Amino acid sequence: MTSIRREWLISLGLAVFVLTLAGLFALQPLLYTAKTASITSLHEDLTETGNLTTTDSALVLPEWATSLNLTGPLILDIKLNDFESANRTLQQYLKSGQSLSGLVVKLDMSDTDVATFQRDNQANNLALQQLLNQTGEFDQLQSLQVQYKESGDTAMLRSVQLQGEELRKKVQANYLGYASREERVVNVSQKYGQNTSAYEQSVLDFAAIVAALNAVQDERAASVPEAIRAIQQQSGGLPAITFQVEPDHGVYGDLLSMAGTVRGPAGTQVTIFSDGKPFAGVVTGEDGRFNFLYRVGEIEAGKHTAYASAGVALSDEDPFTITKVNTTLDLAAPLVEVNGTWRAVCTGNLTATDDRPVVDAPVQVLLDGKRAAQVTTDENGSYRTTVQNLTGGTHVLKTRFDPAGFPLNGSESAPVTIEVPSLLGLLALILYVLGIGGAAIGAYLYLRRRRKVGAVLHDRREQPPEPVVELPPAPTVEEAIGAATLLVEGVDGREAITRLYRRLVRELDTRNPGHHLRSKTPREIAGHFAAASYGIRLTDLVGVHERIRYAGREPTEEDIRRVREDFIYVITEGSQ
Repeated sequence: MTSIRREWLISLGLAVFVLTLAGLFALQPLLYTAKTASITSLHEDLTETGNLTTTDSALVLPEWATSLNLTGPLILDIKLNDFESANRTLQQYLKSGQSLSGLVVKLDMSDTDVATFQRDNQANNLALQQLLNQTGEFDQLQSLQVQYKESGDTAMLRSVQLQGEELRKKVQANYLGYASREERVVNVSQKYGQNTSAYEQSVLDFAAIVAALNAVQDERAASVPEAIRAIQQQSGGLPAITFQVEPDHGVYGDLLSMAGTVRGPAGTQVTIFSDGKPFAGVVTGEDGRFNFLYRVGEIEAGKHTAYASAGVALSDEDPFTITKVNTTLDLAAPLVEVNGTWRAVCTGNLTATDDRPVVDAPVQVLLDGKRAAQVTTDENGSYRTTVQNLTGGTHVLKTRFDPAGFPLNGSESAPVTIEVPSLLGLLALILYVLGIGGAAIGAYLYLRRRRKVGAVLHDRREQPPEPVVELPPAPTVEEAIGAATLLVEGVDGREAITRLYRRLVRELDTRNPGHHLRSKTPREIAGHFAAASYGIRLTDLVGVHERIRYAGREPTEEDIRRVREDFIYVITEGSQ
């Protein structure tokens, strides 16, 4: 009794312990997290802890540091107008950024701080490429301003001024984007112990470049009009010129009239400028009027400035605005086989508002998400290209329009799924068809055979029982004829032949003990007695029996007569 009570107390204690332990974990159930699962720094999960493993650090941090450190020297070279050195530094910066991007993919860091820095670094990379190009263009404008002032080209002087204004806007927008990423880049870089001083200095130097360009452009905006007036005064009487864009707004495919008058002789050459760049050339008519019809095509959306010049005379500037509209892109991709290879013939149309065809626009063809071809639309907005050497299997084709340079929104076609036949697939189909066909034929033959066998069995069931025929050891011809007549009486031809054969085999087996003739095939029996005097007649009987019994041939009267006569001849051993 004491022993039982002790065991009961132990069990109760264990139960209380287990319940207590379960209760503790119920209050704090998280047994595993990525932050606490690390055994060493090599096992830490970057996506949760923010920490780089020792192995990954050795690969990632050097490229990270290189990208940060190159921004300072690069922008300093641009600030000093040392474009040759800036180009060399830019190539190093590009290479470092590409290496870092490759590591993000290779080490599967797409959702980590490394990827965050890498994306900002790519954006900074593009910004510094643009800054290098923009400052180079700005520097070139300085040279052109001097050249056009000396040549007295008032139209191109104003062109320099307007192009400078456009560049100023682009550089300012570029700087705002670069500066907006500073805080995020600095914070994430310092989290991993990176020195960000060079990068922070690059932001300050970028701002200094913007300030310097603003000062130059402000001076240009004041000096160019003065230079133009001076040139015009030296030229004496200037032809008065007017200019206007109507309507002052439009979308892709619209017609805008750029027209005006020149007080001067007919045939005066007039140059029309848009955003400071030569846009069109026309001549005046007898009444001094000129007109250029511009169909809105490949031009950036937004506000633009146009003016006209005739010699040194310049019109006032007239603004016009182009608004973006949506596009529609469709795709058809039928498969064709050429010389044993499959290709997809991709055709379609690119249209804007009111089904206006988009002309000379680039259309990319994507095969399974990857660029496979590029084609340009014709004057009807149509395109046609071929994706060749398609592998067997299922593929998805799609086309895409990149609207860069057009006052349009981009678009993609609906995906088109194609099934390219493969050799293995064709063989499998052939084997499948053969298998199905063979099974069908086999089933048909089997059922047909069953019907025949069933008919035979049915016929047998309807036959009268085979009579017992007793023959003496050496029957006479008359006795043999009587036996044959009795065996075939009242039955059909197939059963008659079968009975005559069976009765003959039993008779031969009785006369030739020890040869087990009943277990032999008809041909074996015929072969066994081939040398006998009745061997030929026995072979003839066996042949008819096999054709009727096994080949399913219907017996004729001639067959029955032959078997009956052969039976009598063999059973009397040729006494007939």
